[in-house]
Amino acid sequence: MDRLSKFRILAGLLVILSAIVIFLTAPEAIAAERRPVIPANGQPILGGNMHGSDWRSAAKESKQAYCQEAFAAFRGSAAQSYIISHNIQSLSPAGLCDRIDQYYSLEEYLDDRLGSAAAIAPILFADTPIGTKY
Repeated sequence: MDRLSKFRILAGLLVILSAIVIFLTAPEAIAAERRPVIPANGQPILGGNMHGSDWRSAAKESKQAYCQEAFAAFRGSAAQSYIISHNIQSLSPAGLCDRIDQYYSLEEYLDDRLGSAAAIAPILFADTPIGTKY
């Protein structure tokens, strides 16, 4: 065997070893990245299937915990990359909570599910001042 053959074999083994290491460590990295946020003081955990009345009666800690998770999902969605509004691009978890509050301050939306409100509210109220209630 000449040097070039040995180099190719060694390079192939390194590529295979690297692929195995990446494959075995990726699930832990993903699991470490996404952990559910649990609200403080034993507050109930809000979920996407709950409705506006649940949102309105929830404690601030529960709302913030939900918004952190919903914000992470929003930022990871493909649809988010198509939105060019500065107010949506600069959205934060606290801003998302405010937009959901605005959404549910309108009585006609109280029966909508929280998951739908989290998806629609940032777009619907992108240009309204923070803290606006209707």
